[in-house]
Amino acid sequence: MSIETNKAIVRRYVEQVLNNQRHDLIDEFLAQTVEFHGPTGSFIGLSEVTKWLTMFAAALPDWHSNIDDMIAEGDKVVIQMTSNGTHQGELEGIPATGKTLTQYSFILYRLTNGKIVEGRVQTDLLSMMQQLGLMPIPQAA
Repeated sequence: MSIETNKAIVRRYVEQVLNNQRHDLIDEFLAQTVEFHGPTGSFIGLSEVTKWLTMFAAALPDWHSNIDDMIAEGDKVVIQMTSNGTHQGELEGIPATGKTLTQYSFILYRLTNGKIVEGRVQTDLLSMMQQLGLMPIPQAA
């Protein structure tokens, strides 16, 4: 696949699966053997990733991500993303707080044959925990 095709696949994945919560389209974008690795752990295989995405969508049903920047080379696409949503359901054991979150992330995707086979997520979990009121925000000296 071309670099432009890979970029288009990642953009459509973010728009359709993450923003529009079209989980019925997941297998159009992700390989059966997909692996996602991030600060909260790894999810291996399409069913595990689907379960996590479903849990995340239930916890933050109004979640919306904007791709701020995208760089691609070969089989890799990197995006810088700003996301917002309201914590309305349990999120990895954290009860709903009703608080609004803004999260900044970098995700490195690797694609093979037009599907995402790997995602490596880096995101600011400290800021997220502070926004949810679970950790104090340090005061300036």
